[in-house]
Amino acid sequence: MTREETLEAIKVMQHYADGGEVEREYVRGAWSTNFNPNWDWSSWRTFRIKKTTKKIKLEAWLVDGELQWHREDKMVVGANHSKRIPSEDKWVEVEE
Repeated sequence: MTREETLEAIKVMQHYADGGEVEREYVRGAWSTNFNPNWDWSSWRTFRIKKTTKKIKLEAWLVDGELQWHREDKMVVGANHSKRIPSEDKWVEVEE
């Protein structure tokens, strides 16, 4: 295990020790929550901090004739001709 891999392992285990959830890659690209990790880093070097998502609202704006979506906390800047279209708003999940 390299120094960088060791530092990443420490970060994952500390996250778990602090009450966070971790995952293990059991098949390439397929992750599952690991509630009782065995920390066998020689066989399973694929533990990670469980990714979390949150939903954010994207506001719809007609900007210079083109429909665009922007985070509700981000203002549309620099558009001379913009109009808010609330009926076209959408919610999306993003990783935190």
